[in-house]
Amino acid sequence: MRKSLSAALALVAVLAASGLFAQRLHAEGGLMRGPSEPFAAQPPPPAPDYRRPEAWAARPDAPGETALTPDETGLKPAGRAAKVDVFFIHPTTYLAGEHWNAAYDEPGTPSTRIETGVMRYQASVFNGCCRIYAPHYRQAVLGAFMRDTPDGEAAIDLAYADVLRAFDDYMAHDNGGRPFIIAGHSQGSLHALRLLQERIIGTPLQKRLVAAYVIGGFVPAEIEAKGLPICRTERQTGCIVDWNSVAAGKGKTRSGGAALMWLDGRYQSAAGHDIVCVNPLDWRYGGEAPADANQGAIPAVHGLSGLPAPVAGLTGARCSDGMLEVDIPFGRREGFRDPLTLVGVYHDLDYNLFYMNLRRNAVERAEAFVGR
Repeated sequence: MRKSLSAALALVAVLAASGLFAQRLHAEGGLMRGPSEPFAAQPPPPAPDYRRPEAWAARPDAPGETALTPDETGLKPAGRAAKVDVFFIHPTTYLAGEHWNAAYDEPGTPSTRIETGVMRYQASVFNGCCRIYAPHYRQAVLGAFMRDTPDGEAAIDLAYADVLRAFDDYMAHDNGGRPFIIAGHSQGSLHALRLLQERIIGTPLQKRLVAAYVIGGFVPAEIEAKGLPICRTERQTGCIVDWNSVAAGKGKTRSGGAALMWLDGRYQSAAGHDIVCVNPLDWRYGGEAPADANQGAIPAVHGLSGLPAPVAGLTGARCSDGMLEVDIPFGRREGFRDPLTLVGVYHDLDYNLFYMNLRRNAVERAEAFVGR
C-alpha cells in the first residue's frame, strides 16, 4: 500500500484513477486524512446477519432500484425467470467519517448513494440476465485507501470479510447450483478480485462462473496465469472483464500508480503491472471502437423516479496503457460530468457510459453459458 505524494491535488488525481475513489469527490479534509484514531482503538460496527433481509441492498424478493430499466427502451427485468444470478459488490459510498468502517446500514448519505446511485445506475444493468444479490457490508471509509498504514488495510480486510460471508451465505442458501456472475465497482471490485482468487479460481465453483465484471478496479494481467482467462470476445464465458474510464490522452498518465489490487495473497500496488482493459464497445482485450458502437449511455440525473432514456453514440472508447480512454463532446456532457471529470477521470461513470452495451453483453454471456 504505497501512496506517497506531496501535493493534495496529485493525491486526489491518482486515487481517483485507482478504481478506489468513491461516487463523488468532496473537498473535505477528512477525505484526505481518514479517521484520527487507530483501527484497533475503534470497536467495529455490528456485523450484518446475511440470513436477514436488511443485510442486503437487493435480492430477488426485494429488488428495489435494481428492477429499473431505461426509459423509451421497452426493456423488462428478467426477474425470477432468469437462469443466472449476479453477486454484485457495491463501491465506496462512505466518503468521510471518524470510523474506519461504516455500519452496514449506515444512515443518511451512504445508504442513499447505494440505493439511488449504485443500485439504480450500476446493479440494474444486470436485471436483463440475472437475479440480483447485492449485500450490504461494513465498507472501508475512503480514507482507508489514502493512508499508507496498517489501519487502512485492516479496514479493507474487515469489509472483505463481510463480502466473503455474504457470498458464502448466498452459495449455501440461495444459489442452488445455478450459474452466476461476479460483479462490482471500485472498492467492490477490489473485494471481487480477492473473492475470485480465494473462493472461485481452481474450485468447483469456477465451472459455474459465467463471467466476472470487475469494473473500475485494477485487474492485473497475471490473473490469467492464476487460472482465470481475460475476456476477448463478446460471448466468451468463464472470463474476467475490467475497464477504468479516463479522458482521451490520459491513459498513460492514469495507469497503475497508487492503485491497490489483490495478487499472490496480499494487497499490493498496481504500479509495474500490466492492467486489464476490455473495451465494452467491442469486448476485445485492448480494443478500440468508434462512438457509433455505443448502444446507449445513461446520464446520471437526480430527482427522477426511474432511469433516463439511453444516449446512443455518446462516445467511442480505446484501451491505452490499461486505461479506457473516452471522448465526450463538450455539448453532450450534461449528466456525464462530476468533479472527477475535471481531471480527466470518468471513474464514477464507468457503468453509465456503456450501460446498454453492458446490459446486452451480460445477457449474451448468460445465454451462451446456459446454451452451451
